[in-house]
Amino acid sequence: MIILNMGGAIEHWLGFQDKIGRSFMMNEDALKYPLSDYLVNDGSINIKSIDLEYPHPNFSNRLVDLAISDAANKQLNNLFELKLAKSTTRHQSEKQRIFNDLIRLHLANKVASDKCYFIITGKSVNFQRDFRDFPNVAPGFYRKWFSFVKGQSLTFNVATERAPDYQLIYNTFINEYSGSFQDGGANVLTLPSQITTTCEFITAFKMQLVPYMTGIWSVS
Repeated sequence: MIILNMGGAIEHWLGFQDKIGRSFMMNEDALKYPLSDYLVNDGSINIKSIDLEYPHPNFSNRLVDLAISDAANKQLNNLFELKLAKSTTRHQSEKQRIFNDLIRLHLANKVASDKCYFIITGKSVNFQRDFRDFPNVAPGFYRKWFSFVKGQSLTFNVATERAPDYQLIYNTFINEYSGSFQDGGANVLTLPSQITTTCEFITAFKMQLVPYMTGIWSVS
């Protein structure tokens, strides 16, 4: 999987849509299209191998944003979950949605032949204020789950987490997803001991210099 220019491609696509007055394109569903375009043209992925809204391998009624698979070998290669950084990213509902993506990717990684990725992008002020640095007190809420240094991995506890804010999110995932869980075994959904995220790409420029920022993490 080639991801060298993936983050920059998504940022520039958002900037282009903004410049030509297509603000209505600024939503999570729309992010699948520049990502697909990049994968085909720079990643050399056959367009027939790319599926939007792909069924999650562990949940009967849940979809992931984008998948790359090998139909001939019935092999799932990569999964992607996409988020748009905005003012509501600081809200409890968005914290929950982001963690849900992370644990879904963690589970999918066990059956995928290659990496599973979480991508978040958005206007620079939202990416920095509402995601990377929220709240503006060290260490920041999302820094529990993400390193913002390219190439750096971060492992966080899940099943043994005792901080109430995070524990509530983790338990909510179990309550919401247990009914649709399937793994070919006992079909009992439990929290993993740990999840690891690795920063594969992070916008290197200062917020004042770029209109949009992107972060990409592999999840295992």
